[in-house]
Amino acid sequence: MTFNDNEGISEDDKENYSAIREAYSWGSICNIRNLFAAMLLSRSLSQPEKVWEKTWHMLSGDILERQRNLLHNKELKLTDDELKHHALIDIERILQINKVSNLQNFYGMPIPGAILSTHRENNLLNEFGYDKRELTYEHTFLISSMTMEQMSVYDEIMESVAMDRGGVFFIYGHAGTGKTFILKALCAALRSRGDIVLPVASSGIAAAYLSGGKTAHEVFGIPLDISENSTCKNIKHGCHLANHLCKTKLIIWDEAPMIHKFCIEALDRSLRDVMQASKKPFGGKLVVFAGDFRQLLPLYTKGGRDKIVGSVINSSYLWSECKVLHLTRNMRLDLGSFDIKDQELLEFDEWIKKVG
Repeated sequence: MTFNDNEGISEDDKENYSAIREAYSWGSICNIRNLFAAMLLSRSLSQPEKVWEKTWHMLSGDILERQRNLLHNKELKLTDDELKHHALIDIERILQINKVSNLQNFYGMPIPGAILSTHRENNLLNEFGYDKRELTYEHTFLISSMTMEQMSVYDEIMESVAMDRGGVFFIYGHAGTGKTFILKALCAALRSRGDIVLPVASSGIAAAYLSGGKTAHEVFGIPLDISENSTCKNIKHGCHLANHLCKTKLIIWDEAPMIHKFCIEALDRSLRDVMQASKKPFGGKLVVFAGDFRQLLPLYTKGGRDKIVGSVINSSYLWSECKVLHLTRNMRLDLGSFDIKDQELLEFDEWIKKVG
């Protein structure tokens, strides 16, 4: 790779520019970014933006390969703006470690935040870095391992996908019945044929069990100070996320009972808006929730039992649109001796069936 000479760089900065070029010839790219950050911190660059424009190719030399490895996509392409963004982010991290807040403290330097939104969404919504052959094998294995009960739930959801009719499902079952197992099978099935699935969860731990999973707050931009009229700040007409959602075949939301119903309603309100289908739940998108009402419910500051129960998804106006799919067989127990004897749990299941 060749680079332009030092034309356009001030006399004061030519020595620093030469130092970066020399370091590029023998040092690691990471060290070169450290060197550039050190020049910023020492205020030795009179026009840092000019030096940046001449050296950003060198400062971002390892970005593409790093992103390909990170996203498991050897065919990934990045634009110049994307390469610049990642390099600037790395430089800004170095500044933060040295107690300098960000690049805004250096006049003329580009700010990664100017293109952060698009990159952040691309990173969050990466649906094109999956190995379809590997996913096909995974899907075959998951399907072959399903019980008849799990297969019934899986088939009903996949039928809705095939018919492209949208709908809202809730996979209900206590721990060990295979809720996440089915969600993984759904992801593998659709991704193996090139369709887009957007898996989120109410917590980071739950999201980690889903391939490509993120928290719902992170992806949708759900406000922390939630109210009954809130919308998702990341979903706006014409934005990358909105366009991505238009192409999405399935939205998965795991551990739904542990989040306030207003968060789910915010997504519903935003999707109805961008999909221009105000009368259809989630704008006509197929959404699958999963969870167990006997586990952790939403936290409610200074709230009593009535407020906590009233904040759960089955108290939402959306619940009447939701079809509950039940899982009862605990796969973690010895299948030969499986028997639920806890009368309280059985009564709770009966109540859920009536509500559903």
